[in-house]
Amino acid sequence: MFSTRLPSSLVPSPLAAAVAARRARPGRIVDLTLSNPTAAGLAYPETLATAWSNVDALRYVPDPRGSGAAREAVAAWHASVGDAVSADRLILTASTSEAYSHLFKLLCNPGDGVLVPCPSYPLFEHLAHLDAVVVDRYTFRDAGRWELDERDLRDRITPRTRAIVLVAPNNPTGSVPSPDEWAAIAAVCREHDLALIVDEVFSAYPLAAGVDHVRIPDLPGVLTFRLNGLSKLVGLPQAKLGWIAVDGPDDLTRGALDALELIADTYLSVSTPVQVAAPTLLAEGAAVRAAIAARLRANLAQVVARVAGTAIDARLPDGGWSVVLRVPCVGGPDDVALAMLAQDVIVHPGYFYDLPHDGYLVLSLLTPEADMRVGLDVLCALPLLQPA
Repeated sequence: MFSTRLPSSLVPSPLAAAVAARRARPGRIVDLTLSNPTAAGLAYPETLATAWSNVDALRYVPDPRGSGAAREAVAAWHASVGDAVSADRLILTASTSEAYSHLFKLLCNPGDGVLVPCPSYPLFEHLAHLDAVVVDRYTFRDAGRWELDERDLRDRITPRTRAIVLVAPNNPTGSVPSPDEWAAIAAVCREHDLALIVDEVFSAYPLAAGVDHVRIPDLPGVLTFRLNGLSKLVGLPQAKLGWIAVDGPDDLTRGALDALELIADTYLSVSTPVQVAAPTLLAEGAAVRAAIAARLRANLAQVVARVAGTAIDARLPDGGWSVVLRVPCVGGPDDVALAMLAQDVIVHPGYFYDLPHDGYLVLSLLTPEADMRVGLDVLCALPLLQPA
């Protein structure tokens, strides 16, 4: 009776079931997978709340591309980080997830394909399947840094491939392509007439020394869609505002914007209150960004210092909210996560993100620092990970 676009099974995995059962019991849990900034103990300016009380939100003047004032505010934020984006080349969405859905509708017929990075966040496959789009993965190899396997990328392209998805900084690895890797991806897009979708929701959170913002280079001749939103940028996932910035050859850009306007007009999903609040949220949200950035850097330093001299190796991220740890292979893919859970600490095994089943864990750097300290102590003392 139900669509094949849905997962074949909705039964939770054994690890997910075990985590749910532990959450249902009383007692303190140290959650090293925390991704909700509003639950991370950060201070939020009161002005972010008052931004929603603007009387202009009572007047409905729909614009499928998003209100002019909200798009100008987004463009102004981009300009503030040295990134020239015209408000006329922006499409507002309710989230980056919706932005992906709009782009899959724009670029793909049913059965067409997109290439997504591996490792990466597992949401892409679900979003693509809901739009009857086929997903294949191209590889970034763990070589101390996460290196693009250009041959693998080229081998994955078929006559039905329509776009390449790139996340920079990646989730969870935090990697950002090198200039040569950007150039290689752009060359593949030009050679095969592919669009490039760049998810830059973590661009405001660089972790490499001396970097104040992660920027993508100019990619001449490539139709490019850049995604961002308030969820990460001001730590408000409930604000439900994302956007698509469109760039590339003028004729393709105009065509894409016109088609995206039609798609967005079909749903008109972006609420008026969040668009009215957007200028204040983007401006006052700088304090939240600074607090998140400080948390990420402090936790990364704590991770690096704590695992030094152990059998655990941290893969240093260029940016983002996570760190990948290389740990000894001990058996089943859930063994380390279950052993941690037995001590009331939650971690993500690497296979959640298409990392190899054995030997990787992913920790959230958004975790409160005291919880990170406790969790790292448990991890480093775990009997499973001690030398024989």
